[in-house]
Amino acid sequence: MAPPPYHPAASALQALFDLANETEREVARCLHLNLTDYRALSALAQSGAVTVGTLAEKLGATAATTTAIVGRLEARGYAERLRSEEDRRHVHVSATPAATKDIMDLMRPLMDATNQYLEALPRARQDAVADFLNIALNLMQDHLHSLSEKDTP
Repeated sequence: MAPPPYHPAASALQALFDLANETEREVARCLHLNLTDYRALSALAQSGAVTVGTLAEKLGATAATTTAIVGRLEARGYAERLRSEEDRRHVHVSATPAATKDIMDLMRPLMDATNQYLEALPRARQDAVADFLNIALNLMQDHLHSLSEKDTP
């Protein structure tokens, strides 16, 4: 039985997800990182300084695996460990400014082109695009949450 036909916007959104995955792999390659390490670096660049435990939760990885990832990122100059001034036992990890710049240098052409296209649209269309994307984001978050609650075999 054939799947039900989907609205062209829903199909385009699915294609966008697929292309985003390919783009993520290519950015990782350009930075000479494997995909797992890039995802960790990207999480650090977006979140700012976090503990290894917090980063592990974001990645769905163990603390030991995340510690190894952070070590590899540090060795490449992409991450740094920062000891708390109040309690030297607390260590936070952050992306280095150079790493954040390298990611932005790779993504800026797409971000700028997208922004330029959106700003050229009439205000009502800009609002419609923003509304659709926010709804899609919320639907995706809800779906991810429902998937993560399912028992895994």
